[in-house]
Amino acid sequence: MVTSIASTVVFVVFILLIHRGDYPARLSSPGKPIREYSETGILVACLLLVPFIKFNLFWYSGWLSAYLVFGILSPLIIELVVRKRSLSVIGFRMPMNKRVMRLVAGLVGLYIISKLIIPLATGAEFTFTWKRFISNSIIFAFLEEVIFRGQIQTRLESALGTVWSWVLSGLFFGFYHYYHDYLVTGKVLAIENLFQLVFITAIGMSLGVIFAKTRSLLPSYLIHAMNNLPLFTM
Repeated sequence: MVTSIASTVVFVVFILLIHRGDYPARLSSPGKPIREYSETGILVACLLLVPFIKFNLFWYSGWLSAYLVFGILSPLIIELVVRKRSLSVIGFRMPMNKRVMRLVAGLVGLYIISKLIIPLATGAEFTFTWKRFISNSIIFAFLEEVIFRGQIQTRLESALGTVWSWVLSGLFFGFYHYYHDYLVTGKVLAIENLFQLVFITAIGMSLGVIFAKTRSLLPSYLIHAMNNLPLFTM
């Protein structure tokens, strides 16, 4: 619980630092609000249904297989087929804003300390496995950035503006973890779990600010991947 609180404070400070100054121009011209709201609603509805769709795919079982398929198909269908626009609009491009990239590099450094140096110094048990690394840090970190930042946040920005877009996408990011881990499963939410969800929400907002300031999924994905990196257990 203490770790979650401390980490949340770090991310709140990071949000305040990175939020300073102007935001770069959005990647697409503002669309019709009704279309942006409708497509956001469709994406959210699909995400809410995904935990109830269960089948096996590769080494995944249960709803993660459906989550994987949705994460892959949704940008291809909605962006390329329905909207007929380049994926660069949702962040498939190189980042801008050198000041923000320096802050991102500093945050990566903090992750290296917390994920590698501190566990080694405290004698934690090394638990790295390739499957967990590929799933947590490569596949799902990337797909969640595409879904929550690239697709949902981009649409919210067109309808509501930049700041509201990362605030709401971050809140939904935290809620969705609560939804599939607790509401769907019926698991009891303990106080330490609540602080963990607050931390996840803070991360979601931080990733949203990074995406809005750099107009690229690359830096937000890098932070997300580092956060999901499974290396040690105490």
